[in-house]
Amino acid sequence: MIVCIPGSWEDRSDFIRQVAEFEENGRYFYDGTVLADVREQDQVRIEFLGRHPRMLDAFLAASRGDLSTELQQRIAAHRSSIYLRFTADFVEERSRLLKYTELARQLGGIAIKIESSGVGHSWERWFQLVGSQNAFDWYCAVVMLLAAESFYYSCGMHQFKLPDAALEKHLDARESANLLNKFNYWRMIEPRELKPGETFQLDDSVRHYRLELRPDRMNPPGDLFHNPYGLWHLALVAVG
Repeated sequence: MIVCIPGSWEDRSDFIRQVAEFEENGRYFYDGTVLADVREQDQVRIEFLGRHPRMLDAFLAASRGDLSTELQQRIAAHRSSIYLRFTADFVEERSRLLKYTELARQLGGIAIKIESSGVGHSWERWFQLVGSQNAFDWYCAVVMLLAAESFYYSCGMHQFKLPDAALEKHLDARESANLLNKFNYWRMIEPRELKPGETFQLDDSVRHYRLELRPDRMNPPGDLFHNPYGLWHLALVAVG
């Protein structure tokens, strides 16, 4: 799980200085490779990069345009960015995500984008979702719904150690999103093993879908979006 945080740091030296001066007792330090919490003997891998000319475009796509004008201006004016690397296990890493992203915010980070699924947030929304005790908020924090030529699919469920889901475009975008979101959320809160050939149905729907687990061929191994657990394809088998 990789998170991108643009900031106002002039260069690597400026970032190192701000980390060192963050607390009087020197709780945190950055050595160019890791950002460490000395008090808790914890660390996260970090990469410091300069300004990216298309950072705002990336955030607009990642947030579906849901950013204030003021925040867009700040992202466009960023001077550099940091990339924090966590294990791809949101539930286990949630407290560390909260700690290190809050530190990045206080050090001058402007907003956050999940590079391993393509979702972007303002700080307010990020901490509202990740700090929640509701699993659907966690899902919204790190999972993105995307569209291919003939189907809709989710990206980011590998961060919950689960396959993603895909659905052919026989419904409109809103209905498809509702179905994919509810199917993914159901699997998060009902952790039982699904078997290919089983059927799935929303409580208020007459449509039935047969489940087929396939490898993730849209995102090749090594790609940040790749889901090693595969994708559940929901094939419509009955209406009424």
